[in-house]
Amino acid sequence: LLNTFDPDGPEPKDPPERPKRELAFQEHRDGTASFKGKLDNLAYAQLRAALDPLAKPQSTKEEVRDARSQWERQADALVDLVRLAMTVDKMPTHGGDRVHVAVTVDFETLKSGIGTAMLDYGGVITAAEARMLACDCTLIPAVLGMDSEPMDLGRSKRIITTGQRCRLVMRDRGCAFPGCNKHAKHTEGHHIVFWADGGQTNFENLTLLCWRHHRLVHCGGWEVRMGGDGRPDFIPPAYLDPLRRPRRNTMHL
Repeated sequence: LLNTFDPDGPEPKDPPERPKRELAFQEHRDGTASFKGKLDNLAYAQLRAALDPLAKPQSTKEEVRDARSQWERQADALVDLVRLAMTVDKMPTHGGDRVHVAVTVDFETLKSGIGTAMLDYGGVITAAEARMLACDCTLIPAVLGMDSEPMDLGRSKRIITTGQRCRLVMRDRGCAFPGCNKHAKHTEGHHIVFWADGGQTNFENLTLLCWRHHRLVHCGGWEVRMGGDGRPDFIPPAYLDPLRRPRRNTMHL
């Protein structure tokens, strides 16, 4: 019928049919979220091109094998991509401020690492995760009244300065965790003596870690110590090495 009644096809003025694109989120009571969506061919190809290199297994000889499933690696890659995008200066602002995630946590909880912190979207994270975020973020201390109403908001303080990060990039050249080859642009600053434990924000107490290994240091039993030559040493947990011999990253040398 189309060949009979419309042999020339649609006129040039007819708008072409655009592939449908959509993304929907569903938030759960425990603070987690599910999402599903649909992309056109080009958008899907671009997303896969960006995610696939970040989703590769990251096993190294210094670390246990990457036990994450393909789906977990892809989810971590998506988060890594978002975190990388949030550091770009040309990201659009929201309400006049740069895009960010707000975390509210009691100071004693932050110091002890025991308890939970509240996200601005209503979910919660562990105090250990809040301590990890405190390594490289903008902090706004707040004094609360008896009913937890904000009484006095302190001045925002950038924990790791641009100059310090430049020096860290020159020294570490990327993620300092043994065997990791993540480029410096995929890393964030980490306090060797945790900031919540009184660690100072000076060059000798800082190192660069990718998101995955930053989490591993805070929650996986690894320790970091500054060596005599001014470079960080990583002490594995006893289940990996009963002698807990220091290890270093030689991938960036």
